[in-house]
Amino acid sequence: MKKKIKEITSVFSQDNPKIKKQIDKVKEKGHQRMTILVIPHGYDSSFHFQISHFTILFFLALTVGLLSLAIFGIVRSSNTQTQINQLSKIYGTYFDTYIAHANQLEEMKEEYSKLNENMLELFTLIDGQDDELLKIPTEDWIETSAVESLQKEEKEDKQLDVGRKYLSEIYDFRQLKHRMDNYQRLVEANYQFLFQRSDILSRTPLFNPMYSYNLTSPFGMRKSPTTGYWEYHDGLDMANATGTPIYASAPGRVVRVTYSNVGYGHHVIIQHDFGFSTLYGHCSRIYVRTGQEVKAGEQIAEVGATGNVTGPHLHYEIFISEEGKTDPEQYMQAGVY
Repeated sequence: MKKKIKEITSVFSQDNPKIKKQIDKVKEKGHQRMTILVIPHGYDSSFHFQISHFTILFFLALTVGLLSLAIFGIVRSSNTQTQINQLSKIYGTYFDTYIAHANQLEEMKEEYSKLNENMLELFTLIDGQDDELLKIPTEDWIETSAVESLQKEEKEDKQLDVGRKYLSEIYDFRQLKHRMDNYQRLVEANYQFLFQRSDILSRTPLFNPMYSYNLTSPFGMRKSPTTGYWEYHDGLDMANATGTPIYASAPGRVVRVTYSNVGYGHHVIIQHDFGFSTLYGHCSRIYVRTGQEVKAGEQIAEVGATGNVTGPHLHYEIFISEEGKTDPEQYMQAGVY
């Protein structure tokens, strides 16, 4: 094998007389000169210069190379301009939409910032003391976290060009998302508190037992309309015409439907959650029975003048198992219906 390589090398080596002879011929022809005579128009004198064949070939190759580069540049520029025109068309089509979404993003950021302030204030008002809940990251941490996550996505997304960055609105949107995620515990705490309070209020006797009435006797000490002596009045006297509907002031279970000649006449007692009970006295008609479950605002009776009365009205009481009877007007004026 080595012998064959040496033979081939010797054949093509410059030391080979035949090869050397051919090279000398090429050099001789390349160094031959051509004389170029230049005769300017209108002048008697002329000048000439000589140039070798190698020089002519060099300039010819240089001209062909430059011409090729120029043609390649023109074609590449034409393709690039076509792509730019396409992108401009798309950009022009969606420019208005892009501006609208950018403005909406700014509005979302402002609204959510206000919401966060309200949530924090609400959490303070409800005596929120959960230290872990209030460990909310700072704005700098949220911004850094959003940027880092997007940069990681940029590296993993092979469809993105090298060095290409997301739009600034994408960063803003991701920051807003991080902020929402980190404030979620605060929102949930407030929601849980409000839901529990709403559930309690919905089962507390806050609904007015009549839509319209004339308060003829308040809760507390009063002069008896029948005896004229001072006495403690343990409810409200709400006057209206006989037959006026009476409604349950909270959901509950009817525990008594009875009649008393000297007291409340036909009356109903409903037991509610959290130790509350309500009494509806002097009714002319009763629509519920003992053991029946009623809803808040459900009609249970009609105004009458049964029992010890001077005229048609509803005697309404609220009493709590541990505290006894309380002023119903405080509950009726709570403003929750």
